Amino acid sequence: MDNSEIIIFDFLVVGLAEFLRLDTLDQIPKYPYPDFLQRACNTLALKMTSIPYPRTLEGLLTLLEKPLQTWYPLSIPKEFDSECGFIYDRALSEEASQYFYEQLVKRGQLPEFASVKIQQIALENFLFQRLLERLQEANEKDAERALQEYILLRRFLIENPYTTLESLRKTFSKTRYISINDVGELYEDCKENESYWCCDRCGPLIKKHGHLRGIKPSVCNDHRKNLSYVRRIYWKQGLRRLQFGIHWRVCLPGIPEIRLFEALKKLHQQQPEYLCEVQLWPGIDRYDLQLRFGDGSVWAIDVKDYRNPYDLALQLKPIFGEGDLHYDESFYVIPNHRLHQRQDYIDILREEATGLPKSTHLFSDTAFEERVVAKIMHLSKGK
Repeated sequence: MDNSEIIIFDFLVVGLAEFLRLDTLDQIPKYPYPDFLQRACNTLALKMTSIPYPRTLEGLLTLLEKPLQTWYPLSIPKEFDSECGFIYDRALSEEASQYFYEQLVKRGQLPEFASVKIQQIALENFLFQRLLERLQEANEKDAERALQEYILLRRFLIENPYTTLESLRKTFSKTRYISINDVGELYEDCKENESYWCCDRCGPLIKKHGHLRGIKPSVCNDHRKNLSYVRRIYWKQGLRRLQFGIHWRVCLPGIPEIRLFEALKKLHQQQPEYLCEVQLWPGIDRYDLQLRFGDGSVWAIDVKDYRNPYDLALQLKPIFGEGDLHYDESFYVIPNHRLHQRQDYIDILREEATGLPKSTHLFSDTAFEERVVAKIMHLSKGK
């Protein structure tokens, strides 16, 4: 694949991320284009031959909403689904957001000379990564305390997409490895004259064309204000909201992880003799859940919530299992809504995840819970 063409692709995604910024979603994007977007568009204007390059901004935005496979003239990275567009409803599309955060920001692959605005987004990721590395380092000498503080931090970010300085002080005043300021940097101040909304299923909502919109429509796409899981957040002194990148990379993936943890914790409370322990994020998030059973066996579970099974297949690898993280069986668990969207999701994963050992199981979350219940029943009958 031509590396220069991938650079242009990255320029386009990064430029659009800046042009269609979250804090300007209620406005119509205007000239001038950010530098990376302008450079990418100049190349597209030269390379597009099957259809003419748009003459207006409106025409360009309409083109960028179309599936890439129908018009994009250059190489498309394998991590980007060509059936998707770059934008959706005048905002960065879910697929483009995933590429931006997972391939560029998370892996430190942002183009050189990125703008201050884009560097700020990368800084959000760095701040959380710095906390994670600090806790992983502490885990070597103070494992129990480090894990407790990581769970406290991660659950707080997942369960409190809106917070206040008072709440931060109350929660993190006695932590050893995390400061109140560390966590506060992962949030941004809310404006007094704005109204805010939150979805219990996917976090803070964006107002767009008079409607509420979630950050990831394939996860949750119905945000009518009268629904029980959609809440208005009333402004008060010190109100803060999760930074967009932290919402995408930390909060959203954690919602199905917490949901599965709570379901398994109930089974543990009902049958502690057979399901002896349910540990959340062992080894400071080396994987998501560790189960210990009455026969001494240990299971390792990682929850993965990707819209496209082909994208997920590229990410799957053997789950780390050294030392205290050793396990007898390992599982990748997919939230049910992904199988409702695509019934052959698990079959595609099994076929495409070539780097995954056959001993690693693939289940929906409901099927996995049934597997745990079956294990408990088997152990109870053996008594």
